[in-house]
Amino acid sequence: MEALSTKPKPKNVITTIVRSRRFRVLVLVTVAFYCVFYTATLYRTGTDGNIELSAGGGKSLTQQGHSGHAVVDGEGEPMMVDADQDVPETPIVALEHRIQGLIDQHRVMVFSKTYCPYSAAAKKLLKTYTNDFGLLEVDLEPKGDDIKRILTKITRGHSTFPSIFFAGKSIGGRDNLQAIEDKHELRSRLDALGVKMLQ
Repeated sequence: MEALSTKPKPKNVITTIVRSRRFRVLVLVTVAFYCVFYTATLYRTGTDGNIELSAGGGKSLTQQGHSGHAVVDGEGEPMMVDADQDVPETPIVALEHRIQGLIDQHRVMVFSKTYCPYSAAAKKLLKTYTNDFGLLEVDLEPKGDDIKRILTKITRGHSTFPSIFFAGKSIGGRDNLQAIEDKHELRSRLDALGVKMLQ
């Protein structure tokens, strides 16, 4: 009868390594670094804020939007746009640019409605001091509802008319304008904005 060996059976080195906790952590870290590296090479953000997509043959495609944002399609997916190609502006984006342009262009800008008594009162009050202000009658515009939505977004919640801006910042509506007048500060505020005052 053979004696039983007291020596431990030799372990398979590869099996031991694969089953070890350190190996599993190492694999996870390696996969994570690969994913980060792959994403970084796929989406490289340029100094101008545009996102460059590296295509297979080394050709770089750029997602370029206005204000440095990536362009997405209607489903929210990024669109491949050639770097030299101009991105067509959607009608709503063009309208947003127009509204923001009016606000930026005029030291005092009033968005009004012709039939609104509060708009009429605000315009009358301003005209006691100056005629040097921008005015857009929203109800005479073909996309008045869109303009209202854009103004509500710009002012972060002011959705009624008039909507008045001093130096690019919303001051609110007629009640806010009247409150400035009641403090006897309207003339000095307008003068400080650099608008042409009436004699």
